[in-house]
Amino acid sequence: MKHIELLNLLCRHRKLLDEAYKNKKLLSVPHELVEIGLFSKIGGYYYLNEIYFNFVDTLLARADFSYVAEDFEKEVKKLIELKEEYKLNKSSFVRDLIYKLLNKIYQGMKNRDKRLLGLIEKLENDEVSELEFLIKEAKNILKDIEGIMQKNETIVGVFESFMQFDDFKGFIKDIMLDIIHLNQNIDSYLKRLREFISQTEKKRRFNQKLYKIAHMILNEDSKIDNFLITKKFVFKQKIEYVPDSAYVDYERVKNIIGKFTKEKKIKESHIKRDLKEVIALIDLKGLIRYVKGSDDLFKSIMEYVGKVDKELLNESVRVFVYILNQYDKEVVYTKDYNEYNVRVVKWKA
Repeated sequence: MKHIELLNLLCRHRKLLDEAYKNKKLLSVPHELVEIGLFSKIGGYYYLNEIYFNFVDTLLARADFSYVAEDFEKEVKKLIELKEEYKLNKSSFVRDLIYKLLNKIYQGMKNRDKRLLGLIEKLENDEVSELEFLIKEAKNILKDIEGIMQKNETIVGVFESFMQFDDFKGFIKDIMLDIIHLNQNIDSYLKRLREFISQTEKKRRFNQKLYKIAHMILNEDSKIDNFLITKKFVFKQKIEYVPDSAYVDYERVKNIIGKFTKEKKIKESHIKRDLKEVIALIDLKGLIRYVKGSDDLFKSIMEYVGKVDKELLNESVRVFVYILNQYDKEVVYTKDYNEYNVRVVKWKA
């Protein structure tokens, strides 16, 4: 079966697939869906393949409490082995395997980020589960994410080691900024989870106090008046944590794309926009016309972006990196740095 044929098959049975996704199992399904492995019959029911659930949940940024985040340990180990082999013979076959693994890990980290965000939001919005269960799950997720953060440092180090090869330098340069953002997201998720655990434990203690009052009322305990006078029952609503994940680890990036440091004069956004959305909002053609002949590309980009929308000023660094990647032949790198500690790059006359 060809890919387009598979898409047509899924489209024909979209209502049935939607029902199976919601209900987890069905009494009957078309035989052709069983043949391709989309359904498995167990007992008297047909169960939808878990691969399909993973595919949909990843794209829709959903996750349930059974989700186990990947750490890509095996893939990284294989990547290190292939790097050593590539040093010896630089065969095109090994090069293709390395590209495939690099991209697999990178895409996997992006997908994992979406699932983790969905999982944390599910925790925060859960109004049904017992508080004890939520606290336990949050602590388990917190422990897993702490482990992921350590593994991510290894992944970044391995990825950076491929900068020594010309065949991979461009690819690593293109994805490294995004990977650093993903790592910073992990840090923000840790803060969110710790805040959730703290607030939920407070809520549990408050509920325990209420339960004690209810018990005293039902038992007509004469001590209840004194109890209410001496105890305070103040429950503060949960303060939502909004992660500030826009800052970039410039010390790590500077070896790849230049000497950047944190720019304190520009207030960073709390929400990271998709780069394609940013480019569309600022009008790329208009930007290119504006920066042609510029003696300081970064400052010119800031001026232009500020005129378009001051709220997009925090995206100037990402736009600057994008222009350097897409119009490398049109710019000249100098040895100077401007007041933002960004390398002065000129647009060729």
